[in-house]
Amino acid sequence: MRMFKVNWNNSVKNCDHSSAYHLRQWGELLEKVHGHKLIYLNHGDSVFPVAYVQSRIFGNRLISLPFADYGGLCTADNDSAIQLIFRCRQIAQHLNVDFIEIRGPDHKYYDELLAQGFIRRDEYLTFILSLDTTLDALWKGIGDKNRNMVRRAEKSNVRIIEASNKNELRAFYLIYSKTMKKLGSPPQPFSFFESMWDLFYPDNLKIPLAICDGEYIAAGIYLLHNDTVHHAYSCSHMQYQKLAPNNLIQWYMIKWANQHGCSKFGFGRSRPDEGGVLFKRRWGGQVSTMPYFYKFYKKEMGSRQEIKYRGLSRLWARYMPEQLAGLIGPWIIKQIG
Repeated sequence: MRMFKVNWNNSVKNCDHSSAYHLRQWGELLEKVHGHKLIYLNHGDSVFPVAYVQSRIFGNRLISLPFADYGGLCTADNDSAIQLIFRCRQIAQHLNVDFIEIRGPDHKYYDELLAQGFIRRDEYLTFILSLDTTLDALWKGIGDKNRNMVRRAEKSNVRIIEASNKNELRAFYLIYSKTMKKLGSPPQPFSFFESMWDLFYPDNLKIPLAICDGEYIAAGIYLLHNDTVHHAYSCSHMQYQKLAPNNLIQWYMIKWANQHGCSKFGFGRSRPDEGGVLFKRRWGGQVSTMPYFYKFYKKEMGSRQEIKYRGLSRLWARYMPEQLAGLIGPWIIKQIG
């Protein structure tokens, strides 16, 4: 369902709580790589992107938005929010989906979502670092451990370059695919990141790579939108983790964001029990909940897929051959959304 009546990206950019995931490009990415059908709802200049995700394994769902930390509405007024949520419910019933899932919407929509029968689940959190200060203050604010780790990386001759072509994007992907195998998670196909590059680079995308002795050892993906830098992906080779390349990458991006007038740095979603929470907490950001809102039309989902299939994830990490993981992983992750 296409949007023609408003300039979609202008509506998104004019909304102070929107994210890079709300941009038209993210919908194009989902359609091109995974074949998800995007539904672009609007009410005047207010917009609400939703994806129709079909799966024989996990059921059919409306998700705002797949493979994104944030989703939901970008509205100018409360009446628009009421109308857009109602229209989303109408489409869900027409498509006979199992449920609607809205990821990390802005707090201004919580009451209306609950009023229209959605259930709130607080399964994720994030950390938001304010950049409205001096670089020296940010350096002090990241704490002794991070400062020591950044110095260790620099003394070990780890340096950062930014990906500027698809060969360097391929270098990122090689590290990413090995990291996902180690974590027991199916990887996105390379085409997912190649399309992200085509659609977002250079205005909305930065990919710093850590290099040591001519080897790519770690990398990250950061999405840029309005005044915010959002940390979307992180990966590294295990044998180089003692050199602290991820710490150096993170400081490099915080410094870049501060020097380029950004006001917020988001560290991406985490479950409270994940090991990465401690790494993110040490950078001095403020903890923020990322509630998901659900409206179930059939059986209520007891727990999210990553919790339900933790045992399978451990088997994947231990026994799945890397080449086979690269072949069947993208099909599985398409089903998950």
